Amino acid sequence: MRGKEHTTYATFAVPLTGNRGSVSMLTSMADSLFRHDPACRINVFTYYPRKERNLPHPEHMRIHNGGPFNLAFKLVPLCMCYRIAKALGLSIPDRWWGEEMQALIDTDVCLWIGGTTFNDSKLYKVPWNVASCLPGILLGKKCLFASQTMGPFRNPLNRWPARYCLSRADFIAPRGQGSLDQVHSLGYSKAEHLADLAFSLDVSSDVRQTIQERYRGIGDGRPLVGVSVNTIVENACLRHGIPHNRIWAEFIAWLRQEGYHVLVIPHSMRQGARGKHNNDLLTVANILAMLPDRAHITVIDEPYGCKELREVVGLADYYVASRFHSMISALCTEKPVLVIGWGYQKYREVMSVFELDDYCFDASQLTLALLQEGFRRLVNDADTIRERIRRNLPAVRASSLRNAEEAVRLGEIALRA
Repeated sequence: MRGKEHTTYATFAVPLTGNRGSVSMLTSMADSLFRHDPACRINVFTYYPRKERNLPHPEHMRIHNGGPFNLAFKLVPLCMCYRIAKALGLSIPDRWWGEEMQALIDTDVCLWIGGTTFNDSKLYKVPWNVASCLPGILLGKKCLFASQTMGPFRNPLNRWPARYCLSRADFIAPRGQGSLDQVHSLGYSKAEHLADLAFSLDVSSDVRQTIQERYRGIGDGRPLVGVSVNTIVENACLRHGIPHNRIWAEFIAWLRQEGYHVLVIPHSMRQGARGKHNNDLLTVANILAMLPDRAHITVIDEPYGCKELREVVGLADYYVASRFHSMISALCTEKPVLVIGWGYQKYREVMSVFELDDYCFDASQLTLALLQEGFRRLVNDADTIRERIRRNLPAVRASSLRNAEEAVRLGEIALRA
């Protein structure tokens, strides 16, 4: 294909900053692809291009503007024009289309990496999902939906766009059995349940040692409890009339009284941002303001990368998670974890793989009593929980690595075409 020897990939819908869960998915995929082919190229179409171009990133990674406006009003129309030009046999030099289009034209495999896509409860994201898919579809690229939560598809405003995009993918990886069932309900049998990309995130011994040295002696001998809140869960609670922040403040106060040191870990943060999108810092500040002091509390508000943050989560003896990928980090570091999530399917389908369904609850169930009783049970069952995590983790990691293996397979097919 055009005399190429190495594959070029393009990713959409995930940034290099902000939500560390999204970052961990992108980082894990990129690391795996580089291991398969150190000379491959990855074009990252991110919605924070100005900031991320100035951040350290691998030599073979290129940062492009993949924000909603640029996708919808520039790149998608250009892809349409390019397709028409090709159909008419017009020979237009690739460089005339501009740098971003050149990157797309040179791409062999488009990787659609997301958290929760084409979901009835998030109709406002459907246009964004479609815009992220259209460049690959219009240019006839090999396309892969990496492991992510999908469905339900009962609402026609979600079902028909999802059907259009999914039908044009070469491989679909729903993140759990619930998502796989939802995709099968649309009539697609070429889907395969694969574990989240973050399960195959590699953390070097240097990163591990740095974090352990930095926080050595934290808690002054008290057991450590990691807590990760989530602005999406907060909003879900508000819709149900549940005082989310007050409940978490009371739970943290209770943990201190019980003799624990609390690590408050904003797993998604944009320092200096005024909004809560991909930013738990404001919610954390509100919760802490309800407490009389910060004794036996450590707030991890350093702008750590996803690998450093995984090791920070691993410092805890027990973990209480609302951020999805902080839950994954707890599982990867074999920590007993209690989950309060939004979109029950999203969290439960992962916890069920580890036989830990009973420790997963929906935002609509949040009460102080639920947190207290759940945490007591977590401590009592800690040995059993750790054994279940250890037993299931190797297979989950292998499943996660299959995402990159499928991407490489599609890349090889593209190069032979």
